[in-house]
Amino acid sequence: MVQSHRLAELIDKPEQLESLYHQAVREGWAREFQEAIEAHYASNPDNMLLAAWHYRLAAEASPARARVRSHWLWAVALAVVNALVFWAISDLDRFRYRQEMPHFFLLWAPIAAVFIMAFLYAAGQRSPRRFGALTLALAVVTGYVYVADWWIQADIFWRQYLTLGGIHLVLMAWAAVGLYVLIGQSDVESRFAFLVKSLEVVVIGGLFAIVLGLFTGITFTLFDALRVYPSNVVYRLFFMGGSGLVPVLAVATVYDPLVPMREQNFRAGISIFVSLLLRIFVPLSILVLLVYIGFIPFRFMEPFYHREALIGYNVMLFAVVGLLLGATPAPGVPLGEAQARWLRRGLVTVAALALIVSVYALAAIIFRTWWDGFTPNRITVIGWNLVNIAFLAVLLYRQARATPATWIQEIWRNFAQWAVVYPVWGLVLLLSLPWFF
Repeated sequence: MVQSHRLAELIDKPEQLESLYHQAVREGWAREFQEAIEAHYASNPDNMLLAAWHYRLAAEASPARARVRSHWLWAVALAVVNALVFWAISDLDRFRYRQEMPHFFLLWAPIAAVFIMAFLYAAGQRSPRRFGALTLALAVVTGYVYVADWWIQADIFWRQYLTLGGIHLVLMAWAAVGLYVLIGQSDVESRFAFLVKSLEVVVIGGLFAIVLGLFTGITFTLFDALRVYPSNVVYRLFFMGGSGLVPVLAVATVYDPLVPMREQNFRAGISIFVSLLLRIFVPLSILVLLVYIGFIPFRFMEPFYHREALIGYNVMLFAVVGLLLGATPAPGVPLGEAQARWLRRGLVTVAALALIVSVYALAAIIFRTWWDGFTPNRITVIGWNLVNIAFLAVLLYRQARATPATWIQEIWRNFAQWAVVYPVWGLVLLLSLPWFF
């Protein structure tokens, strides 16, 4: 009752009432504070300040908030289980395929995708049929990679296919999560928002990995100082098991399962950090691409004879696509007129320069294929070059026709459409390559 008396003195003093509430939270009598508010609101229903506090405290005590807390419990629990699975399959003495390829390289992404979908299911996005179907589809595609490489006769070719299989299974895992998340949300803005959130998951996952690496390094340094040398099992528990914590926790950090995809928060936290960081890299990327294109006439045949240069080209292509994605304003993020004008010019310039380099790289890989024959790697590189060239060409065509009011929506539309093309092409490669060799 003492708290009720203090509250009665502050009925018309919003600042002091707010301070009293924070004091109540710190000292553990927030429940008494709420009861006092409710008692005064019941006797003074026309008081606007009491009404605001009534609805505020009701919202904070709502089942939705309790569900958010339970979501984090599910996220931590599933992350720990995923970590134990990662730790188990990282034993190279027991889990190595054909004595060449670690099972972990092929399995980590599909397993992580299943645990992420399980977290989303527990968080309220319940669709048992879709969850079961996507889990089964991932299992079938992963099993196909294991079985199909036995059809390939030459050793070098099946080794290439296994490596490509591990890389493309990451794409399949991402596509499965996307299909699960975008239940009933197939519009352009929602698909673009999913792509942006995917990029944020990669960034926050990288930050988690850095912190995990520092923690692990310090831990083993301390043990080493005492001349205590943990076994390989303990090393794997820290490194591989720790990495298993990252996928689910990264998704839980940047994605709110209770909010539709297009209404996610893109105006604070990691979202604004990623966006601003990548926009800083737009002019730097233009400078690097211009300098590189300037050197092409003087070293024209370099990528035609050196495969390392071609690998660099393909990495550059995907980096440019990621840059365009992250620098484009997300739904609901305002952009000033001058800022929008210069950002548009920058993105179009990056896309145009990348297109020039892409065509040059495509000519080089076609020459190497004509000179030395087809391999799984060369078919894959040619295919992805063509897909990325088409993406950049369509983006530039649409930007040429777009107005200052529609250019952002046109980029959203381009990414939303290619979000379907990329996994479909990756699946085609996985299924078809073994039949050619």
